[in-house]
Amino acid sequence: MGKRNRMKKRWGIPPMILFLMVTFVIIVGAALLAPVLAPVDLGATELTQRLAKPAFLDPTSPYLLGTDNLGRDVAVRLLYAIRSTVLISFTGMVIATALGTALGILSGLAGGVTDVIISFLTDVRLSVPTTFIGIILACILGAKPATTVLVITITGWSSFCRLVRSQIFQLKKAAFIEASRSMGASGIRIVFEHILVNIASPLIVQATMELSGFILLESTLSFLGLGIEPPGTSLGVMVSNGRDYMLTHWWLAMIPSVVIVVLILQISLVGDWLRDKLDPKLKRIS
Repeated sequence: MGKRNRMKKRWGIPPMILFLMVTFVIIVGAALLAPVLAPVDLGATELTQRLAKPAFLDPTSPYLLGTDNLGRDVAVRLLYAIRSTVLISFTGMVIATALGTALGILSGLAGGVTDVIISFLTDVRLSVPTTFIGIILACILGAKPATTVLVITITGWSSFCRLVRSQIFQLKKAAFIEASRSMGASGIRIVFEHILVNIASPLIVQATMELSGFILLESTLSFLGLGIEPPGTSLGVMVSNGRDYMLTHWWLAMIPSVVIVVLILQISLVGDWLRDKLDPKLKRIS
């Protein structure tokens, strides 16, 4: 107990949160290094080895997680699937954060007609189901990673816009903002020197919380055939490919499903901790 308290005091991070962070970094790091750790052709097949059992069910099996219906190593494909899902989700999150922040700042500072138009666009976006947007864009642009990134951007910017807009309304009447404005500071200088600094913490928390949702969205779109197409792979693609073998080879769909749950759980719990840590209204009094 004393050792745990010393760790928490030294790092400022609870041991469980630290464990989640470390395991997330290991999983994602291994996935990002997949082309180095396991350089394979994702389109190659080996039908003589199809549907081999994983090593935890058959100790004599040379495959850690078995093979799929085309004889491809599930463990290797899982690394590439995590890599694709994380890269697509993270890229979409970064773009959505940048777009939503810019629109939120514009809406909050400009006010008037500009605020009304941006708020209306935000409400319109929230009224359209995310999956419907994915289907429309996939039909127009084709099912590919860039389309999924675009779907995440279009569906994700609104939450950041609303957050930043509300923060701006609280900040723009603050004494230090008025003092800076009275000294002749331009609007751009105020944004970069005062506003962005003060909204950085809630933005980081919001981005962390949204990332788990974006991973689920990418997996859902890929599962429906609206994301990555074969021979490429992602977690949603692996679940989709394994669903036809649930009764006989359940691990083909279950393993990537568990990975999706683990990734989302890790990000969500770390996001909750960051919210408690960075939001002064929610900080616990020791």
